[in-house]
Amino acid sequence: MFMSKREKILDTGPRVCFFVQTGFGTAFTYLTSGVFLSGFALLMGAGDVLVSYLSVVVNICGVLILGLAPYLERFQSRKRLTVIFTVLSRTATLFIVIIPAVVPRKIQIPAFILAVVTAFTLQAQAAVALNQWMMGFIDEKKSGQYISLRQTLTLSVTVILSVTGGIWMDHMKGKYLGFVVLFGAAALMSVFEIILLLRTPDGAPYRPAGMGCRLRDALKVPLRDRTFMGFVIYILAFYLLLNISDSFTMVYMIKYLALPYKTVTGMYMIISLPQIVLLGFWGRISDKRGHAFVLKTSVWLFAGETLFMSFAAPKNWFLFIPAAFLVSSAANAGFVVAVFNRRYELMPKGNRILYDNFYTAMIGLGFILGPMIGGAIKGILESGAAVRSAAAMNGIRGLYLISTAGILLLQVIYYHLQGKREVCVHVKG
Repeated sequence: MFMSKREKILDTGPRVCFFVQTGFGTAFTYLTSGVFLSGFALLMGAGDVLVSYLSVVVNICGVLILGLAPYLERFQSRKRLTVIFTVLSRTATLFIVIIPAVVPRKIQIPAFILAVVTAFTLQAQAAVALNQWMMGFIDEKKSGQYISLRQTLTLSVTVILSVTGGIWMDHMKGKYLGFVVLFGAAALMSVFEIILLLRTPDGAPYRPAGMGCRLRDALKVPLRDRTFMGFVIYILAFYLLLNISDSFTMVYMIKYLALPYKTVTGMYMIISLPQIVLLGFWGRISDKRGHAFVLKTSVWLFAGETLFMSFAAPKNWFLFIPAAFLVSSAANAGFVVAVFNRRYELMPKGNRILYDNFYTAMIGLGFILGPMIGGAIKGILESGAAVRSAAAMNGIRGLYLISTAGILLLQVIYYHLQGKREVCVHVKG
């Protein structure tokens, strides 16, 4: 039964290619970012705030691609764009690991920041180009199930690498050679990924709607679309509120709770495993009830994640962190499917690069402002404290409570405004 449904979703060669590419791309990204990139930064002597940004660095760097959209709209080949930016992004990312070997000690952190920003800006643009290319081959009626299937593969790869990568880094005791091996494995994955992209059909030539060929159109055109902007503001606010605290989760577990790599990666497995089961469920619901319904429902669940994290401490982390991650798993399963499909549902088919780059940039602002606001609040909570380590720990726990209250308030406001809009539409009708 499951196999027949999967075959119906993967019923063309290009869809199969994009599905398999997800596995290689996920492997590369996981081995060179997240917990491993954070650990590498700590090895180089990076501070808490810098490490907190690394967990969402792709989203942050997405702001920088806004100005590229008017020029990329002129490219008719989505395949060419994807391959170019994938090659550039993978090369720039792999440079990061050799910084300690080729850059003087005094400027390693600035060089690290520059390399990370360059690499992940290119990654953000590669992802936009790939999504544009892929959406040309996806049946809109099956988009929820297809994206959920791709995400299932993503999570499966993540689970495998969480176990193997965590065991490896604990065996290496966090030494530099351990990171070199991880990045070397990522390089091999990138070779397979690029070969597969080159073998995937290009699809029909892209035809822009006739606008969006000037730099000012990168802002002007999407801003005029009220429905699309309402969606963007909602997602931007959500990411900002979530990342006031969530961006500090990695440094909280590694530095303040002193959890080993295999434990940290094991925690992220708790997110991944239930999602593998729930993604198919959310995908079917999204196709039947609508992507907007699943999006709003999943956002409520994130408040549960941050609430559980606020109770986590050295003596009870084994209770509250797994609980938080399980709730996050249920929330993420619905959110990733719904937010991906909803944004393309609201975009006009012409000028999609323009709209997608704008969306990526705006969401990136949420990932920038969230940790900044969180860091400022954390500093206030820690000020005047006698015991700095304890103060820092409790400061981060306080941030989770602030995120919880903010997300709940956002949902109440959003539902209120939506209700007023429905009343207005009914009256006008």
